[in-house]
Amino acid sequence: MGIEEQWNNAANVLVALITTYGLRVVGAIIILFVGWMTSRLLYTAVVRLCQKTPRIDRTVALFLGNAARYTVLVFTFVAVLTTFGIATTSFVAVLGALGIAIGLALQGTLSNLAAGIMLVVFRPFHIGDRVETGGVTGIAREINLFFTEIDGDDNTRVIIPNGKLWGEIVKVPTRNDTARLEFRVPRPANEDVGTAISRLRSLIERDHRVLNIGAIGIDTLEADKYTLAAQVWVQRDAATPFKFDVNRSIKEEFDRKPPAMVERRVG
Repeated sequence: MGIEEQWNNAANVLVALITTYGLRVVGAIIILFVGWMTSRLLYTAVVRLCQKTPRIDRTVALFLGNAARYTVLVFTFVAVLTTFGIATTSFVAVLGALGIAIGLALQGTLSNLAAGIMLVVFRPFHIGDRVETGGVTGIAREINLFFTEIDGDDNTRVIIPNGKLWGEIVKVPTRNDTARLEFRVPRPANEDVGTAISRLRSLIERDHRVLNIGAIGIDTLEADKYTLAAQVWVQRDAATPFKFDVNRSIKEEFDRKPPAMVERRVG
């Protein structure tokens, strides 16, 4: 076989390869481009559609958009394999088995993911709300798919898995505009109860921030003292300064002798 014949055979093989696989490569490139563009367009469409619904949080919108995008990319990858004649049946079976194994290994994480979706869909609390759960109290700063970030009262960032928030009791004080405060004032047993209640009520009523006085009475009794309790309703944003001011006023008021005792001494 001469050199010229060898070159002809090599050229024929090359032409055959180009004819066989060249169109497949071009087809694969086209499929990849179309799939990539479709995934981007579908992602944008899903996010915009979710943003039109006020009940769907942005976190969920991004999650659904990414899920749609990667689903299209997976099908695109399978289509490319099919173009080259690679059997995808076994590939899909292996992918399904791998998904089951990952799901079993990460069932706790998936539980947090499901809880995160429920939190952002039903929104039992919002960003900026004050929440109390699992011994943690603070302001919710961010609700992610797997965890929620809370700024504690000591200004530390607390990371709570969403499964804990969805599966346990959560108190959200800031969801209501008003707050009920309770003041407890210990008094000596020999002090007149009626006078003490009157002084406490008069002191509280003088503050313009008071919306309603629920009840004032004796909360506990002991041998040498009793404790008055007063339930007061105020606007939530004024609750903390109101509490500090009233506690100071109570201290100053009861440090003074009752008017009746002063009159007795004068007499």
